[in-house]
Amino acid sequence: MPSFMRHPFTHILLLGLLVAAAILIAKGPPTGDVAKRVVVTGGDLLQLRAGFMRTWQREPTPAEMRGELERFVRQEILYREALARGYDRDDLVVRRAMQQKMEFLAASQGSQQPPTEEEIEAFFALRRERYRLPAVVSFAQVYVNPDAHSDTDQVAIDLRSRLERQDPAPEALVEYGDSIMLPSYLRAQTEQDIRSTFGDDFAAAVVELEPGSWQGPIRSGYGLHLVRVTELEPSRIPDWREVAPRVVSDMEYEARNASKEQLYQEIAQNYQVVMDAEVRDLLESASE
Repeated sequence: MPSFMRHPFTHILLLGLLVAAAILIAKGPPTGDVAKRVVVTGGDLLQLRAGFMRTWQREPTPAEMRGELERFVRQEILYREALARGYDRDDLVVRRAMQQKMEFLAASQGSQQPPTEEEIEAFFALRRERYRLPAVVSFAQVYVNPDAHSDTDQVAIDLRSRLERQDPAPEALVEYGDSIMLPSYLRAQTEQDIRSTFGDDFAAAVVELEPGSWQGPIRSGYGLHLVRVTELEPSRIPDWREVAPRVVSDMEYEARNASKEQLYQEIAQNYQVVMDAEVRDLLESASE
């Protein structure tokens, strides 16, 4: 038994609850459409104690526990009264919180058992393209500034011939072409990485280049570039084991959504949805 349950204050409180229950039995249940009574159980006390200890990292004193109990009863009374008055039907925040709680409960039921390897592999097989790995490119680039030359294309062609003849090391590329605040050598870049730096057209062209020789010029948002791809790992669909954590995460996400939808459908079948003529007309016009 928890030490809290052995505390004299707890005994007094439970005795009071028993006396209140005996009086309630003697007088009979309350009358009216709604029985306005709040029952506090030993389980409620344990939950209040546990909540206090999570917050303060210590046992509550009797006075603190009395305060927790008073707040619990106050919250319960006001909550029930708000429901009785229909405030939940008009308050968007309350309605959304209740909806989210229902969906959270449903989602927690949809991800209890970890998937087996067979289930992971089957899930992956149906969604292979989702897990395609992008191409990864390492390349050198030399810039030709259109504003610095009257015949930019010819300058780029001459520069490419010079690069092919002299075959400079990556660290020496700054001595070629025009100055630009971009690195001369970029390692292990995905198409998205290249796109964010040079633009869409440049990225699409670079991932299609064969490694080895200087090629171009290729246009970017800055101007023209001569490009030499040194390493290229083409886009590929991986073995499912390579991306298993991501696949499991997707499976759990879809399972939670499926559970939420299933719960909603089970509840919705018990309700009749009635729409007036204006709403029906709106739906019909939207479907046309």
